[in-house]
Amino acid sequence: MHEDLIGYLLGALEPHQMRRVAQWLEDDPEARKQLDEIERSLRPLEEFYEPPEPPPQDLIAKTLASLPPMPTAGESQPEKGESQPENIEEHDLVNLPKLEPSIENTPGSGYGWMDWLGAAAAAIVMLTVIIPALAAGRLEARKTACQDQLRQFGTAITQYVNHSPQERMPAVAETGREAFAGVFMIRLNEAGLLADPDIRWCPSLDQPPAMEAALTDLASVPTLEDLHGATVDQLRQIQQFAGGHYAYNLGVMEEDRLKSPRFEARSSFAIMSDAPLSGITDSTQHGKVVGHNATGINVLYEDGRVRFIQLPSLEAMPDHPLLNHRGEVEAGVSVDDAALGPSWRPPFVNVRQR
Repeated sequence: MHEDLIGYLLGALEPHQMRRVAQWLEDDPEARKQLDEIERSLRPLEEFYEPPEPPPQDLIAKTLASLPPMPTAGESQPEKGESQPENIEEHDLVNLPKLEPSIENTPGSGYGWMDWLGAAAAAIVMLTVIIPALAAGRLEARKTACQDQLRQFGTAITQYVNHSPQERMPAVAETGREAFAGVFMIRLNEAGLLADPDIRWCPSLDQPPAMEAALTDLASVPTLEDLHGATVDQLRQIQQFAGGHYAYNLGVMEEDRLKSPRFEARSSFAIMSDAPLSGITDSTQHGKVVGHNATGINVLYEDGRVRFIQLPSLEAMPDHPLLNHRGEVEAGVSVDDAALGPSWRPPFVNVRQR
């Protein structure tokens, strides 16, 4: 059954299998012990994972600077053992002699024009090929790391639902201090389902500077007690940073009331996504707002699947993951209308959040 436990941790099982394993874990202490052992064995892989560093911006300049100096016009090549003159006169380009393609360097003739040009061309071609490959590899590594974190969220949400009386996901309150999308993260953490608070930070984005989050402790997820005991300024910081870089389901309208979605393992119902920023509106869905380097976003769906969606494809989707059916960043207008919002976002625009 180790395969089932690993699949459960990675969120790679079918919904009915996830429920079966969750029930098994609830009933069998030995299974929970095995799950803990697997988590401990996998944790070093997460702790020591680092995306590859990008190449320095001045790589091309440094490479070209390392090439030998170009020989000047009329300069004779030194014989073997002959020292190079310290001072070389400059010549205008118009006086350069024509280079004949038939000229070849004989052994001991030194480093000539054709050698220098060939080395420079080879260096430029090599860098032109390598730099985009390094950048693409770095982007792919970060995107994959974000997908893995979303799968961990999917596993935690499935466990949360299995313990919910009505099999509902974490709720965003309609008004008050819990009326923000990031409370999703707080509820999962309060239920003991998230071992690492850093899971809320997307690898493609930097954590907030210390000055921006000076009133809160970014090393831990705040509790509901912290939320309700916070000052006004602390409350604003908690609401902004509790959910990290991710977007969470804002809830749905059911029987004319805001409710958390009932878990039905739908393949097209989004419950989370990565890399949202605060300015998402119906008219600004560009790389400056969302996306891994303006390419797309990872979306976690209710059936546990994580899908990377390119930004141009968002507009053509029947159920836009970041907007409800009215084109607004608000709660879904029906039980099948998924809408996600960044941590600070309330379920409706005109909502009192304290």
